[in-house]
Amino acid sequence: MSFPEPHPPVSPPVPGPDPTLIPEAQRTPALILHLSPLLGLVLPALGNVLGPLAAWLAYRDRAPVLDQQGKEALNFQLSVWLYSLLTGLLFFALFSLGFLGGAFGAAAGSPSLGALAIFGSLAAFFAFFIPASLVLWLFPLVVMLLAVVRVSQGQTYRYPLSIRFLR
Repeated sequence: MSFPEPHPPVSPPVPGPDPTLIPEAQRTPALILHLSPLLGLVLPALGNVLGPLAAWLAYRDRAPVLDQQGKEALNFQLSVWLYSLLTGLLFFALFSLGFLGGAFGAAAGSPSLGALAIFGSLAAFFAFFIPASLVLWLFPLVVMLLAVVRVSQGQTYRYPLSIRFLR
């Protein structure tokens, strides 16, 4: 009777560093990366993009997790900037169409049609542009605060609704 050859014991794999955790030494730079969009309060329109760009360029070579978190912050701010630009263009188009309709209505001899078109433009402003602007201002602020909380706990953060310009 022959017994099968015993297999050598299988040792469990040696775990490496968890990519979803931020070491204590990199938490402060990661917090700076996620708080850098606040530069937009000082430099409106571009500060929220220039802050993460400058912070990412400063910290990307120090650790892979800082490179990844910097790209996350920069991609999200670029995405918000693009969403704001598209919202502004859409509003401009709607507002312009209303005024053009008002001008054509007045030129056609119907002042009430012209007034209705101008009223529609103002309604688009209050019903579309102001709420969209509030969302595009509050949403990034709330998400940035969520990122700061997660990073301060030592976890990486992935921004929602972010277009991955930098991978």
